[in-house]
Amino acid sequence: MENQKISWLWKQVEEARVSGDAEKARESLERLLEDTSVRNTPDENLAVLEMCRLELDRGEISSATRRLSDFKWYGVPGAAALLLAADIFLQLNLFETSLESLESYLKIYPGDVDASRKKGLVLLMLHRDDAAERILLSVARRERYRVASTLTYLALLEAKRDRLEESLHLLLQAKELAPYDEKIEHSLLRIEALRVQMRRSAIEKTALPLIDVVPGMTAGMLGLHGYSSEVATIAADAWGRFCATSTPSGRKPETWAAALEYAVTRGGPHYTQEQLAGEYGVSVSQLRGHYQILRESVKFPQTNLLERLASEGSDLLRDARMEEIAVILADLGSNSGEFESATDAAAWVFERVTPVDEVQQREIEEFVAYIWRKKNYRK
Repeated sequence: MENQKISWLWKQVEEARVSGDAEKARESLERLLEDTSVRNTPDENLAVLEMCRLELDRGEISSATRRLSDFKWYGVPGAAALLLAADIFLQLNLFETSLESLESYLKIYPGDVDASRKKGLVLLMLHRDDAAERILLSVARRERYRVASTLTYLALLEAKRDRLEESLHLLLQAKELAPYDEKIEHSLLRIEALRVQMRRSAIEKTALPLIDVVPGMTAGMLGLHGYSSEVATIAADAWGRFCATSTPSGRKPETWAAALEYAVTRGGPHYTQEQLAGEYGVSVSQLRGHYQILRESVKFPQTNLLERLASEGSDLLRDARMEEIAVILADLGSNSGEFESATDAAAWVFERVTPVDEVQQREIEEFVAYIWRKKNYRK
């Protein structure tokens, strides 16, 4: 009778997992763990691991950690339990324990490519880079270099070795294979940011004058932030006109570069002063002060970006509300993670700006959709 009850509860857990009903799964697992007949059995192991998976999905990391604090196997764990344990321990940064589970699993299924790939990642986390490289290269060859996650792990290995160009090349290959994978996109941005930082360091070591350093630094960061080479050319031209009549002061090219980027992009979708200060590693007050100096000395085109985009997508900017819309679009970029589609983004915009008529409403929708497709707003 007890065996029938346990089997029925496991069936409830499986059905809840398939249907995506986390609460039903949690309730069934709690009943399993309360049943004395599963104490110190493989069923208890598996129920604990399944409960931890639910808690991790809900972001309850401390709960999962406490639940596993005295975890031990009862009997010989099955392959599914070992693989689940490896995943959970990996998410909790318990890399040694994750590695033990993976190695036990691979003794049962030595040909499992996914598990081998995961073992390579765990070895990377344990800084056993040579062993990780051997495994990941073997997996990549078996996959004919056609699996994005394997290339991403190899890119991480190259980045750890300060071989950023190689890392970026591998990430771009992974991006082609999985164009909508946000983790790869994030990795690309981070690697590119590291490259920019290294260029900064190299520039600082050569002690070049500010007049030569700033346009190159600004161009690199503009590219990182998704702007075209056209915008970098506008920035370089504006900086040249500024230096023709003024002598930039200070020792930090980052401050002038941040102010220059803000000056040439503020007429369109742009980073705020606070965001740019964080990106360039300067204070907001320094950025603001240098921007005022630039603005007083050089005339910057305030609407070029939006006008160019509007001419390609819609006539949204025919009225005099460009600055208001620019600010809202900048906020939209900062909060892009909250939206699943251009429709959600447009609804968010309408909460902050009211169209004057149906025609303008359609134009706003078209414009936001255009920007969404063009930029993806992954800022």
